Amino acid sequence: MRRTIQIALPVLALAIALGGCDALREKPGPDGTVYSFGQFDGTLTASPQEVVQATEAVLKEQELHILSSDATGLDGKIVARSALDKEIRITVKRQGDKTSIISIHFGSYGDSGASRSLYEKIKAKLPSA
Repeated sequence: MRRTIQIALPVLALAIALGGCDALREKPGPDGTVYSFGQFDGTLTASPQEVVQATEAVLKEQELHILSSDATGLDGKIVARSALDKEIRITVKRQGDKTSIISIHFGSYGDSGASRSLYEKIKAKLPSA
């Protein structure tokens, strides 16, 4: 009996912990965007360089401090901070000839609303928007 409890208790705790992971995921949005585990992912019709340029413009408009920014034909990365010292990490990866995947992580644990807002503003800045 005691051995059964020793085995069942950790299994039950693991099941509860893993079951809660679904609460961190949202269903894909109508535009194909996904927010999961604090990270917002979306697809944009632009090269990584164009996405990084648009992102820099949006961050400057929002008066966020850009710490680093770099882009190549294959990928790009921007790190910025808010006035409350929240880190914003944005990565861009080329998906095809004319599309890129953007990932936005806002703060330590993520912020769905702030991430989506940044995504929409970046999307609007792109020439193909």
